[in-house]
Amino acid sequence: MLSADFVIATAIAYVGLLFVLAFSATDGRANGRSRSCILRPSIRSPSRSIAPAGPFMAQSAMRRAVGSEFLTIYLGPTIVFVGWYFVLRRSVRISHLQRITSVADLLSSRFGKSSRLAVLVTCIAVIGIAPYIALQLKAVTSSIRAVVGASEFGQGSLAGIDDVGSALGVAAAMALFTILFGTRHVDAKEQHHGVVAAIAFEAVVKLAALVAVGVFVVFIGGGFEAIFRNAEERGFTLDVENTFDDRWLTTLGLSIAAIICLPRQFQVTVVENSDENHLRVAGWAFPAYMMLMSIFILPIALYGLTTMPADANPDMFALTLPMAAGQSGLALFAFIGGFSSATSMIILESIALSIMVSNHIVMPIVLRFTPSGRDGQGVSHLLLVARRFSIVLILSLGFFYFFFTRDSDALAPIGLISFTAIAQFFPAVLAALFWRDASLKAATAAIAAGFVIWVWSSFLPSFESVSPQVAGLLLEGPWGISWLRPEALFGLDGFDPLTHAAFWSLSINIVILIVGSLLTSQSTLERIRANVFVDVFRRGNIAPSNFMRSAATANDLYFVAERVLGERRAAALFETAARESGVEPAMLDPSPEFIGRLERELAGSIGAASAHVMLSKVVSGVEVSLEEVMQMADETQQVIEYSQQLEKTSAELRSTAQQLEDANAQLRVLDSQKDDF
Repeated sequence: MLSADFVIATAIAYVGLLFVLAFSATDGRANGRSRSCILRPSIRSPSRSIAPAGPFMAQSAMRRAVGSEFLTIYLGPTIVFVGWYFVLRRSVRISHLQRITSVADLLSSRFGKSSRLAVLVTCIAVIGIAPYIALQLKAVTSSIRAVVGASEFGQGSLAGIDDVGSALGVAAAMALFTILFGTRHVDAKEQHHGVVAAIAFEAVVKLAALVAVGVFVVFIGGGFEAIFRNAEERGFTLDVENTFDDRWLTTLGLSIAAIICLPRQFQVTVVENSDENHLRVAGWAFPAYMMLMSIFILPIALYGLTTMPADANPDMFALTLPMAAGQSGLALFAFIGGFSSATSMIILESIALSIMVSNHIVMPIVLRFTPSGRDGQGVSHLLLVARRFSIVLILSLGFFYFFFTRDSDALAPIGLISFTAIAQFFPAVLAALFWRDASLKAATAAIAAGFVIWVWSSFLPSFESVSPQVAGLLLEGPWGISWLRPEALFGLDGFDPLTHAAFWSLSINIVILIVGSLLTSQSTLERIRANVFVDVFRRGNIAPSNFMRSAATANDLYFVAERVLGERRAAALFETAARESGVEPAMLDPSPEFIGRLERELAGSIGAASAHVMLSKVVSGVEVSLEEVMQMADETQQVIEYSQQLEKTSAELRSTAQQLEDANAQLRVLDSQKDDF
């Protein structure tokens, strides 16, 4: 049995290694040494792993029936990455052109740069991710207890530290790490190469640990065939008949939505993506990684169920099986693998959510209640402080959720609660990317309605074990109204709780989005943004111009840029524009194209909505009228049609010329025959 002191010391040493790796990668890139290595898609692909610590350690689905539900957590992301050409490619292209920093920024930018929608999405994400962070904390504390043993836990120098103390320590350490390496500066594209390098390393460690345990279990179990045969003899047969039931399909759908909408996934896959072509490699590298992660899950679960005592916790088989065989070193390696999985989730979720909070909640408040000073670093410093505070707040919410639900039986269901919350963004994201007529009012109402249903039918029931009031509500419904019971809404009873919550929240969400978009009209800015998003590939790599005439001077705009971007980046932006115009920076005349470029640069640091509000105040609101916008659109369409007509005419002329040439050749032949005759 490993001592608690040694296990904790190993975890601390591992975190120290991550500090060194993150600092080396960040410092090396700043000096131009490590850019090529960090940006390699083969290095970044492991960091995109969605599998949390729970699925690494947990086989809780095996309690109900030995099925393949756990595979949905891996199969969903695999489907998305194999089909990267359809959704991910479009998301990355739009995000690069528009300087998108988060999923909230994506939706806000598409739906008329709405700050209200951005705030709504941010608040839902912060609340919805709390169970997901709690899952990581619970996984770490449970694994510590499993490795050191319940009798040794809290002994020695760690006396008095229980699960709650361990979770608090992990949360504090992760907050410190994230603040040091995730909020060192406000980058134009919000990329954190040092953190990504550390996360990629953690993903490799996680994979190596799980494969090591899997190979060991298969070896001592006599091979795959023997493990499956023994499990069948003991009554643990594969429930193939009920594999593709409603819960299986629900978890598959939620994992697909999570790989696109989960803040950390959007951060790694879209924001941290420096080259769109990397998706080609990730399209096969990521599924290969997920396949390796899942190949040993079922053998470990079956061997544990057939060899461990009946009261053994299936969630911890990856740790307790090596311990039972006397392999303390392997058990410690497995613990570090699970610890890697948990810490990577906590770090990236905290970074992604802190960006959303600072850009879409803090920044609008600053713009509303503070005067426009000329402090070049004021906004950047404020954003960094806001993000650091947000990280502490986010991890605190996750810890409190863990505190109140720490007696829950299994790990995996906690994560699926968060997946259901984040899935409320999925219909709006798809509409933003592909449906030109989707409107802001409909998207806002749809997301809000889905969130309310989620809170009632999924989030609230998770407190049943700690609140008698919640338990009574689940049993009888509010005021005794049975058809409003959280797990039997509108009389739909008998379904799995997860399926029930996902069905009602997403169904209502989708219906409101579709019907609302058909019944409401879009603003002028919404229509322009819809065309930008839907026609992103038709427009090539040319970002749309900003339909705004500036009543401000170049100096006014420079002071705005300096406040957000800093003196060096602001000066470089204006010098580049002046050089392209052939004038001195002081003589630069702000054109609509330049204002559009400046707005996109600002959006990379403070979000699309805040950037639009800030520039609109400086520009004094001298906007192009609706008639002028439509006239420009009509003229553009006429130019496109005229160009197409020219191409068609040119093709017809080429065909006619070829026919004339052929006829002329025939005439020459006939003329030659005539002379011969």
